[in-house]
Order: sequence, then C-alpha cells, then structure tokens
Amino acid sequence: MTEKFTIEKANDFIESNTEKVNKKYYPAYHFAAPIGWINDPNGFAMYKDEYHLFYQYYPYNSQWGPMHWGHAKSKDAIKWEHLDVALAPDEKYDQGGCFSGSAIEKDGKLYVMYTGHLPDETDEKLTRQNQNIAISNDGITFEKYKNNPVLTENDIPEGSSIVDYRDPKIFKKDNLYYCVIGSKTNDNKGQVLLYKSKDLLDWEYVSVFFPYNKFLGTMVECPDFVQIGEKEYFILSAMNYEDEKTGKLYNHISWLIEGEVDWNSYVFNMNTIQKIDEGLDFYAPQTVVTKEGPVAISWMQAWGKSFPSNEQAHGWAGQMTLPRKLEYDGQRLKQKIIQNIESYKYNQIDKYDISCNNQLILSQKSIQYLNMKFEGNQLKDFKIKLSNKTNEEIVLSYNHLEKIFYFSRELTKVQIVDEKSKETVGASKTIPYSGENLNIELFIDTSSIELFINDEVAITNTFYLDEVFTEIVLESLEEIKIEKLSTANIDLNLEKDN
Repeated sequence: MTEKFTIEKANDFIESNTEKVNKKYYPAYHFAAPIGWINDPNGFAMYKDEYHLFYQYYPYNSQWGPMHWGHAKSKDAIKWEHLDVALAPDEKYDQGGCFSGSAIEKDGKLYVMYTGHLPDETDEKLTRQNQNIAISNDGITFEKYKNNPVLTENDIPEGSSIVDYRDPKIFKKDNLYYCVIGSKTNDNKGQVLLYKSKDLLDWEYVSVFFPYNKFLGTMVECPDFVQIGEKEYFILSAMNYEDEKTGKLYNHISWLIEGEVDWNSYVFNMNTIQKIDEGLDFYAPQTVVTKEGPVAISWMQAWGKSFPSNEQAHGWAGQMTLPRKLEYDGQRLKQKIIQNIESYKYNQIDKYDISCNNQLILSQKSIQYLNMKFEGNQLKDFKIKLSNKTNEEIVLSYNHLEKIFYFSRELTKVQIVDEKSKETVGASKTIPYSGENLNIELFIDTSSIELFINDEVAITNTFYLDEVFTEIVLESLEEIKIEKLSTANIDLNLEKDN
C-alpha cells in the first residue's frame, strides 16, 4: 500500500472537512456518518448501558475505499453521538482494510473482532483475509491485540476458500465464546464456519456450522446467529442467489432463517427462510442483544446501484435503518422500530373513522411519520402518493386481494440505476401479511422510507428528491374507511423527559 492510514489522520480529516458536506439528501433522523462513505454496521453492542455502533467507513471519499471503523454511541439507539474513528488499516495484517466484525463486553472491557483484508491486485487468488481482536478499556479508544491475527488461512477447514473468509460475529453460550464467519467452498457455495474461545483471544475451529444450501448463494456475508424468544435464527446476507421459480438473480440478499442447532455436531439445520426486508435498500443487518430482546440495524443501501449523493459530489454516501426490535410472538417473527423513537415525535395528530371516496389528503405539509389502521372488511385497493412542489412522486400501491404493497420511486427526477445494465432500479413489492386487519407505519426521511405492515413485513427504500414532500394523498376507486390515522414529525433535538 502506498498510502499510510492512521486514526489520527482520519479524525483530523473529518474535523476539517465535515462542514463541506452537502446536506440536500442527508437524513434528518436516520444515522449517517458526518462525511464520507459508509456501509455495513459493525460491532453493534451494549457497553456500560449504552448502544455502540461501529460501521464500515472511508472518510476520505464518498466511494468505497480502504475500510476504517467509524464509531458512534447512544443511550437510546435513535440519537447518536459521533465518536473518533475506532480502527484504521494501519497494520501489516489489515493494511487493505479493517473489514466487518462484531463487539462484545467482557470483564468491563469492549472487545471487537474484525476481518483484516490483504488484497493482491495482481492475482485475486492470492488475496487473504484474517480475523483480529482489538480491546478498549473505555469503549472509545482501542488497542489491537499484540498477537493478531487470531485466525488465518491455517484455521480454515479443507475445501473452504482461503480468499473469502470474513465478518466474524461473536456470541456467548454456556460460558464459551463462539463466532460465526462468512465463507464459501472452493467451488463457490456459500456456508458459515464456527469457532470457539474461552477468552476471546485464542480461537479454534469447530465446524461448518451452516452448510451450503441454494439460498446461501456463492458466498455468505455478515452471518449473525441469534436467539429470538425460544427459537434460533440466522440473519445473514448472501451473494448471487438465484430464485429457482422466477430465475431472478439477486447479487445480494438478506435472509431471516429459522432453524435448530444440533449442539452435539455443531450444525444448524434450516426450517424456514424469508427475506428480512422486502425493499431495495437493505443489506448486512446486525443484531445486538438487549434486556428487551434482540435489536437489528442494517445498511440502508445496496451494492451494484448508483449513489446519487456521490455522483453529485455531496461528500457522503450511505445511511442506516432505524433499529428494529425482533420478537417471536408464538406464531411468527415480528419486527418493529424500537419504542425510543416516540420521544422524538412532535406535532402528532390523531384522527378516527375517516372515509375516502376517490381521494383524501392525508397531509398538506412535510411529515416524517404516518400510521394508518384499517379493519379488514373495509379494505379495497388504494394508493398512497407522496409528492412535492416539483411534481416528483413516491407511490405505495396496495392490492387487497393479494395483501401486498408495491413501492415505486420511478417518478423522481434523480433515478437510481443498476451500475451494470444502467436500467432504472425503481420498484419493489412486499409479500402477503397475515391477519385480516391492516396496520401500516411509514417512517419518512429526507432520502428514505421504511414501511412496516402489521409489525411483520417490512420494506425499506431510498430515493433522491429536489425538494421534500409537501403533500400525501390517499387514492381509491372504491370507498374505504380508515379506523385511525396518525401523523407526526420527528426531531432528534427535542428535549427528552428523562
């Protein structure tokens, strides 16, 4: 590497250049870095009763570069305090980048485990990835372990790739620490490896924890093994998954997989699988275990698409979803934005028993939260249109027979396109929800929208507009009734009660 990266250099650059960032598309209440590029959330952890969020970070450009670990903390996982960069690729074993990983508290210290990336630009087969530890006494400043790397190509089982070996996620069980690591076989079949340790420093290989099946594509990234209620899940992202029914190729897809572990053979057996989010911009989710249960956060973006904030030289790219609580209710997994968001809502207006014939204006001002509840017997097809003064529109279309939503950002002036084909990537749809009644929540930010349907189906998408929304309209060809309509704004500068 010709350029030497350090934490000090990164922090000096951030401090000197943050004011130059163009905030036209910058989120009002979703997390984004102060400047530069971000992707995967890393090290999402609780430490001394605060949330800590690390993330893949390249501060010097709004394009991907040699990865650092950005860092922020929060008391409620909604309002974040930016901290100094936690890791820089400043050692021989990570000089190509400090790739994704995880964090865990032990004996009052915060340990992070991350992948060191060593690319070979002349021969990709000579690229190597290894696993490393860094330790902090205060949760802010980290020292890399003197015996790094703790896992190398020598610790990879026979038949597995020694080139792609990344994204360790630590969990604790029966007084032992385990980590799952994304992997693939030598013939490009995704899998997850399992390692164990007594002290987070000395690690040994255990098993191919999640062997290949067709849903794992050609490589597993960011595997996360988590217990939700009484059930065991994998939340993971797969590369190059092809749907056998439709023939559609997903270059990247994030799964929620329920199954059971045989803790004698250390093998995870899949029972059910579904996309954790049905939107266009959701990848590499990671969970943290809290007293109330697991909470997940994800990169609210996707690979292989254009990044308008970068193309327009705004100085930043990438943001995170709102943290969502994961809960198994005895029948299905629920996901809902954590309750702490309520502290930042204002101008909330609640209306009841509203009828819509043809068209109903839901709001004539910019709002950031919309909640609508319908009784099943009152449901017909409808559209929710969010528009601005320049006649750009985001459209959500509901099909009551299929019980699904369609999202479209095709009526915006700035289009998101597929980098390879240059085709517009503008629409997505959900899967059917359960139950007869319908409850939808929309979280609308400067350049993103998160839709939750009955707390079980989610759809997350970004967009880029000339101006903010000024009107939200409900359209229906047949009369429908809204049991309850709530609108609100969200402001992270509100003084909280506590």
